[in-house]
Amino acid sequence: MNALTRLQDDFQRRVLGGDAPILDAMVGNATADAAERVGIYVHAYSARLVEALENEFLTLRFAAGDEAAAAVFRDYVTATPSILRNVRWYGKDLAQFLRAAAPWRDTPAFAELAELDWAISVSFDAADEPCIAEADIAAIAFERWGEMILHLPQHVRLNTSTWNVWQVRQARDHAHPCPQLRRLEIPQRWIVSRQDLEVHYRQLEADEAAALEAIAAGQPFERMCEALCDWHPQEEVALRAAGLLKAWIGNGWILSVELPAD
Repeated sequence: MNALTRLQDDFQRRVLGGDAPILDAMVGNATADAAERVGIYVHAYSARLVEALENEFLTLRFAAGDEAAAAVFRDYVTATPSILRNVRWYGKDLAQFLRAAAPWRDTPAFAELAELDWAISVSFDAADEPCIAEADIAAIAFERWGEMILHLPQHVRLNTSTWNVWQVRQARDHAHPCPQLRRLEIPQRWIVSRQDLEVHYRQLEADEAAALEAIAAGQPFERMCEALCDWHPQEEVALRAAGLLKAWIGNGWILSVELPAD
C-alpha cells in the first residue's frame, strides 16, 4: 500500500468515526488548524446522513417535532455506521433501533411512525411489475382454485399499528395539526400500495387483513378462505373471497398466481 492510499484509507476511517492517526498528515492554516479542518468533513458526513433521514421519515418528524426528530436521527447515525453505497436505504433499521435504544424505546409510537414512513417510501420506490388480470384467474379450472398461491407485488406493504400513527399521517397529508399520540384499544391493519406514481394507503377490515396475511405467508387460496370463516358463515365465504380477489386484481395487488405441479 502506497502512502497516498494509506492516507485515503485513514481519512475515510476518521470520517466514519474511527480514530485513525490522520492529523499529522493534515496541514492547518490561519483560518482552521488540522483538527478543525478534519472535523468539518466528519461533521458534514454525519449531517448529510441526518438530512437524508429527515427527508425520509416525514411522519416521525411531524409527530416528534424537528428538535426531537433531529436527536433521533443523530443517535441513529452515531450507532449505525452506513455500509451502503446508496443512502436511500440507510434508514431501513431505524424502527428496530427506536425499539431498542434509550431513551426512544420509552416512546414506542416512534418506532411505529418509522415503520409507517418506511412502508410508504418502499412502496413508492418499488420496481414496476406487471400484475395479473381477471382473465388469468378465469383461465384456471374452478376445481383448482383452492390450490392457487397468489403473490403480492413489491409495492404492496402490510402494516400493523398499535398507536394512532396513521391518524398522524393523515393529519400531515392534509396540513392539519398533529394529533396527540395515543395507544389504540384494538390494533389496526393498514395496506400501502402504489398506483402509477402515487402511493395510497387505507385501513383494512379484519377479515381482509387476515386474508391478505395468508397470501403474504404463501398459503393457498383455500387457506385464505378458511381464515375468512372466522368472520363469515361458511356459505358466504366463497362470495366474500371472490369479491376480495376481484378487488385486489383491480387494485393491482396480485402480481401472479401459481399452481402446484400435478
